[in-house]
Amino acid sequence: MNKRLSQSHLNFLSICPPKFQQIYLDCLGSIPDPKHQESMEWGNNFHLLMQQRELGLPIESLLKSDVELDASVKDLVEAATELSEPKENSWREAEHSRTMGHGDFVLTVIYDLLIAQPDKAIILDWKTYRQPQKRANLA
Repeated sequence: MNKRLSQSHLNFLSICPPKFQQIYLDCLGSIPDPKHQESMEWGNNFHLLMQQRELGLPIESLLKSDVELDASVKDLVEAATELSEPKENSWREAEHSRTMGHGDFVLTVIYDLLIAQPDKAIILDWKTYRQPQKRANLA
């Protein structure tokens, strides 16, 4: 049976190998931490909102109901000039997936946003941690 591993799975493996074994390999599950669940839900909502924005669908009504989400989106758009209107000769796709075989492994990456231009590609990955991560860990 093939199992898929995401970046969050690998992070979990590096933090707590026994818990990773229990949850993902032995499929025993665990009782979710309410604070962790809330953070995960917020991050998922942020990703969905950014996908909707990239598709050109309206997001204003969704932002009105969540002040923190509204501020986060505005801060990101202000900080990442790449999120402005598409440039000529560029191609953009949210949740862009690439798969590559390497030996007995299949590696898959999903970019939150890929912007391809004739001379370069820009990859954006939304980090939605509640606490800022150390720069070295993100790198």
